[in-house]
Amino acid sequence: MKVLVAMDEFNGIISSYQANRYVEEAVASQIEDADVVQVPLFNGRHELMDSVFLWQSGSKYRVKAHDADMNEVEAMYGRTDSGMTVIEGNLFLNGNQPIDKRSSYGLGEVLKAALDNDAKHIIISLGGIGSFDAGAGMLQALGAKFYDDEANIVDVSEGAYKIKYIRRMDLSNIHPQLAEARLQLMSDFSSRLYGKQSEIMQTYQAHGLTQNESAEIDNLVWYFSELFKSELKLAIGPIERGGAGGGIAAVLKGLYQAEILTSHELVNQITHLEDLIEQADLIIFGEGLKEDDQILETTTLRIADLTSKYHKPAIAICATSDKFDLFESQGVTAMFNTFIDMPETYTDFKMGIQIRHYTVQALKLLKTSLNQKS
Repeated sequence: MKVLVAMDEFNGIISSYQANRYVEEAVASQIEDADVVQVPLFNGRHELMDSVFLWQSGSKYRVKAHDADMNEVEAMYGRTDSGMTVIEGNLFLNGNQPIDKRSSYGLGEVLKAALDNDAKHIIISLGGIGSFDAGAGMLQALGAKFYDDEANIVDVSEGAYKIKYIRRMDLSNIHPQLAEARLQLMSDFSSRLYGKQSEIMQTYQAHGLTQNESAEIDNLVWYFSELFKSELKLAIGPIERGGAGGGIAAVLKGLYQAEILTSHELVNQITHLEDLIEQADLIIFGEGLKEDDQILETTTLRIADLTSKYHKPAIAICATSDKFDLFESQGVTAMFNTFIDMPETYTDFKMGIQIRHYTVQALKLLKTSLNQKS
């Protein structure tokens, strides 16, 4: 019996990999001849690097870079044996300073290191990073120069607030390999570069900002996009999902035709998830992402669609009521909700045992049903 196991994280308490292991243990205890395939999942904010390297072999590289506050940190990027370079921005691009004083410079440093290492296909996870400078700092680290009205250099590594001093851009010295690389950007958050649907205007309360404070940052990003329009004849404002990474997505798509993808599109690209579901006899999946994170277009919703498409029996182990109802509406065979309200804190061991327990009970019911039919 082919069993596909594809669990997403549970509120940062237990990872996709750990949840998969507990489910695999449950399957092994109930189905003697089970052929289990685990698919590590990731989303726009967590686990891209770890999941890719569970699925594919490769190497990880440590480089000196800067966080969003311009403190020197050790960052990491990965390269699979198939030639795919993976950069997970939230692992190093975090900050504590006021948002207008944070920079994406560190991402540019890691990108430069990867390009110097002959990267040809680069995937960047933009979720959860701490900068909102529309990638200005990143471009500077890659070789761009910005000038004020007196032709003095504007150092945008000091933060987004420096954007207002820019009058001219020179992108001619940006790393030449960047234009040759295939860029894929991952974000599960739907946002525009600026305006009411920009990332900062949708999330300002989570960052402890007032609406007016967030509007000031949003205006800086708008002004940066106007420079692209006047200097480069590029309209990057209308780009779908362009607000990802505080505007990095729109800038890289506008300049280098980067693809902006959701996590489930990348999961399918890397693991051929749809083929695995089509071949499986049973699918066990689920997640415990907080209801506050409904903005996430999670891979589990796509899995539910595919189990219905291929008429496969499927068990969903959930921890939030919103996903429970969604899976039921999508025709998933059975749903088990581990919590009425997802706790803010819980040990990974307790969570794992709970996931295992519910999986065992679901499989016992399934076996009973199968035995009755036979």
